[in-house]
Amino acid sequence: MKNLLKKWIALFLALSMIVMLPGCGSSQAKAEEENNLEAQKQVEVIKLAGGDWGYPTPYGIYPRGPGSRKMALIFDALVTTDVDGNIIPRLATEWQASEDGLVYTLKLRPDVKWNDGEALTAEDVVFSYDYQKTYIPVNAVDFSKVVSMEATESQTVNITITEPDPKFMSTLTSFNIIPKHVWETVIDPNNYQDAKAVVGTGPYKLTDYSKEHGTYRFEINEEFWGNEPKVKEIKFIPVSEEILAFEQGEVDRISITPDVLDRFESNDEYEVMQYVTSWAYRLYYNMNNESDFANVTFRQALAYAINRDQLVEKIERGAAVPGNPGVLHPTNKLYNGAVEQYANDPQKAEELLDSIGFKDTDGDKIRENDSGEKLSFTLLADEGSTRLAELIKQDLALVGVEVNVQTTDTKSRDARFAAGDFEMVINGSGGGEDLSEVTNVKKSAKATSTTAEVIGYNNPEVDRLYTAQLKATGPEEQLKLSGELQNLVAQELPKLTLYYTNTIAVHRPKVYNGWSADTYHNDARINFVAD
Repeated sequence: MKNLLKKWIALFLALSMIVMLPGCGSSQAKAEEENNLEAQKQVEVIKLAGGDWGYPTPYGIYPRGPGSRKMALIFDALVTTDVDGNIIPRLATEWQASEDGLVYTLKLRPDVKWNDGEALTAEDVVFSYDYQKTYIPVNAVDFSKVVSMEATESQTVNITITEPDPKFMSTLTSFNIIPKHVWETVIDPNNYQDAKAVVGTGPYKLTDYSKEHGTYRFEINEEFWGNEPKVKEIKFIPVSEEILAFEQGEVDRISITPDVLDRFESNDEYEVMQYVTSWAYRLYYNMNNESDFANVTFRQALAYAINRDQLVEKIERGAAVPGNPGVLHPTNKLYNGAVEQYANDPQKAEELLDSIGFKDTDGDKIRENDSGEKLSFTLLADEGSTRLAELIKQDLALVGVEVNVQTTDTKSRDARFAAGDFEMVINGSGGGEDLSEVTNVKKSAKATSTTAEVIGYNNPEVDRLYTAQLKATGPEEQLKLSGELQNLVAQELPKLTLYYTNTIAVHRPKVYNGWSADTYHNDARINFVAD
């Protein structure tokens, strides 16, 4: 597996020389992208595949990326990050820390207005802080280090923190500012879906939404403080078959699978963009409900038994990256390539199972644990990962572990995962790259439990290394600590990354050609405005 992984890394590097690999963006790529967007003529409307991801307010969205990205069309944070992770202005144009590092002074962008015409002031920022401490939004901000936030002038905010933290400004990238004059009387924000709830300072305003049909319509916010968006209207519409809808001109950009790539690459009408991403399918075990999973040797045996290379070949036709047991994608700057990779080895898996007394004692080809109970588990998956679950079932059957696949819709899978209502589950997401999932360190005030608590995993050394690498003051120290953390996680395997997906998107340049090289998400703000 190590050799295969090295091959993939080499392939990434080679590909980066000849095709667009936006997931590995750079300042140069960003500049080129902005130039492309600048050159893009404004178009009247772009249509994209819809689906309900909640009302696009900080409190109304469904807690997955499509909801957050739609909200970001309307709401702004004080700062954001560029493709290199550097903090850059958004509503705040400049900031400075005091000599002792305990007070940050932020200057707001002048003359910013809400899309209802009211002026943005420092009071709105302070109100947003106070309100979001009381009513925690879907994407909660970690305010644990904030002692106070006050408006010292109409466009100036002082933030006092508990201890010096050179990375504090990154906290504010997810702090969405909401208008005081709208929200100050709202006491049930989660169910507040009045038209005023979507008063924001961002480039678009919501003009239509149907939860039932999963449709949205966003139109340009004439009061927007930044560059004029290149698309006047963005519509999300119901689509049953995306490729057919795209070919018939009903939607303007879709993601495709490798098996239909030739169909579009060979047609000059279309342009294909390929993205390497860290979005991954991961396998989780419920150690709270199934004590067998608490045995690390059992988890290692499962890792040897599951053929991740085959998953990539059979499901993604090779256009994906086998999962790293150390969690991080090979292109991550903190990636430790020396961790154990668990190359597919059913014999090794069986030896490990034998070593812990998990043997087939009655000849039915299903092993029993040391208490005589059959190794038979239910694997929960959503519609998109059913085939993946079936292949895992086949792999584990070869070593005497029975799997029964249970399929549900994505939202039900998410709800059952969060509630710990599963034995094994496949979950796919772009999160998890920072390894917080395997710790018991709560990332936000809203978190009532961590993923580690849900799956029943607790290792104080993992928590210590995770916290230490976050506080590392230099890149070398962070690389060292993160490498140790990845090595430990790969040994213990509280979750198994199955593979990282690559994304292929296709659009018609004649319709719109402002699509970002830095994100494969069709609904991302960066596709429509360089603010």
